[in-house]
Amino acid sequence: MKEYKIVKRESMWSTKDDDFIDLFNQNAREGWEVLSVGFNQSGMMLKAVMVRDKNR
Repeated sequence: MKEYKIVKRESMWSTKDDDFIDLFNQNAREGWEVLSVGFNQSGMMLKAVMVRDKNR
């Protein structure tokens, strides 16, 4: 079975993708993988759906 979560930028005014990459890496250490990423009209990442095995 899988479990899912949505992660969002801490601030809408943050424009550095490195902040989002740090968030992805932090979650990856806990077994999460990026499933999908949502962007706004200007191409900035806004949120991501992450997934991992529930029975790990």
